[in-house]
Amino acid sequence: MPLDQGLEPAVGMFAGGFGKIGSYAWVLIPVLIIFGGIFVVWFIKQVKLKNKQWTHKLKVRRVLQDGRLTDPIYHRMRRFPLIKKAEIFELEKSFLGGYLIPELEEYSGENEFSIILDKNNRIYTNRGEFFKPDKSSVDVSAKHSEIDIERQNLKADFQNINKINKRIEWSTIAKYALMMVAIIGAMIILIVGIQNWSDAQQFKADEAKNNAAAMSNLAEAMTTVEATVRIQQLELTKLLEQLYGTKNIQSVILANDEN
Repeated sequence: MPLDQGLEPAVGMFAGGFGKIGSYAWVLIPVLIIFGGIFVVWFIKQVKLKNKQWTHKLKVRRVLQDGRLTDPIYHRMRRFPLIKKAEIFELEKSFLGGYLIPELEEYSGENEFSIILDKNNRIYTNRGEFFKPDKSSVDVSAKHSEIDIERQNLKADFQNINKINKRIEWSTIAKYALMMVAIIGAMIILIVGIQNWSDAQQFKADEAKNNAAAMSNLAEAMTTVEATVRIQQLELTKLLEQLYGTKNIQSVILANDEN
């Protein structure tokens, strides 16, 4: 059997299904546009909320081989509520392979922490930079923050927590996807129901119209039969008058009944 003949039933089935769905495009397209607009508004709102959630900044500078400091790099942070009884911050982007960092001992600005990384990635709290005009130099005051080991532990904890969060996020996405499919399915069922009801009403109207036409034709037929019978009666009366030679056919019939 050729391949195109073997696939012909399946192609016909899909073509019929898509054709039936296409017949409701005048309703489905506006519905999809409405839900698409709602999704865009929801997505923009989520992006704005995500940007607003980063309440703190981490200012990071690194010590180079010659002792100079690099220009600062800023990481956005927020307090991490999933670890209880600890002041932990979650970073927007990875820092030294992790997304969590303990709160440092002091702020360097409004909602800002400043740290310095040495050549071995040890973390120091930056307490300020002071210009020394007599030495034509800038002195940096820093103190070891003592959070290296704790940060490594948080890195492992975050990986486990993030796995759970991803499952929750995917379940939420699946829930909303199923809700969208259910709404579209309900709309299709409603449209089909309305169309079937409309077809039923049209069928009843056509049936009543056909019944009225049949009754009218029957009345016309009965009128024709009645007229035909009358004509036949007149012709029969004339024949009887000619046969008996009188127009008083009734007396003749009564006489025949008495005999």
